[in-house]
Amino acid sequence: MTAMAYTTPVWWGRSDFEPEQNRGWHMAGLDLWATRSAREWRFQTLRQSGQHEDQQNWSVLDSEMPVDGNVARYFFKQTTSALYLMPRLADRSVVVKPVHPIFIASGQEITLYVGTPVWVACYAEGRETPLLDIPVFRPTDTWFGRSTIQGQVCYATRVLGRTDLTQFPPRPFRAVTPITVCNNGSATLPVERINIPVPYLPVYAAENGRLWTPSLHVLKEPGIAPPRIRIEASINALAGSVELLTPARVSGSDHTLFRIFDNFF
Repeated sequence: MTAMAYTTPVWWGRSDFEPEQNRGWHMAGLDLWATRSAREWRFQTLRQSGQHEDQQNWSVLDSEMPVDGNVARYFFKQTTSALYLMPRLADRSVVVKPVHPIFIASGQEITLYVGTPVWVACYAEGRETPLLDIPVFRPTDTWFGRSTIQGQVCYATRVLGRTDLTQFPPRPFRAVTPITVCNNGSATLPVERINIPVPYLPVYAAENGRLWTPSLHVLKEPGIAPPRIRIEASINALAGSVELLTPARVSGSDHTLFRIFDNFF
């Protein structure tokens, strides 16, 4: 992780712990505490009742660790001082549904900016696999597929589907994915639901603290039922200077094409 100079405070990054020291963070209704001992990292989490995905506030906690909450303990021969809190995308696809209906006329191309929830991952120094990996807010489950047999369990969230990034303020616990849709078909394309394959997307951060993923390019051709999707190698130019925070959960060369539209026609 490089030392980018952010223009706003960010919740991710490195924290150094002395032995027996604990630190806490409040993240949009999730309280997370970490404690380091000589041979153990201990995490305690407590969720507020009524937590909502629109909550985006965060702060460093200076209160005492609560007695309740969920506890997870990870043992080592010897712990080191550094702990990294990092944003990570969900562990399965996220189906976004626009709040208002979206229609793309024949022969037109648009770019939608959509945000999906992030997980908080806690990494011990020198380890590529996080110790703790939990959603800041856990989205609801949904089914995405042609039938009750063919498909997959995904997470669901509602989005506005902005076409103007200036109307989309940075949100600490959502990552922006630009989706360019090119409708070369002969009919208007209604956008009802979009299945974003977030396990295949890494997370980047811009200087203003906004979280980004690579862009998705969706092409609807005449006579071809499922649109084709490509994950772009570069980050949207509007992001400006960025740094990679976490790699994709899933890697490989077989993820370049996905069917992401369900019953759009």
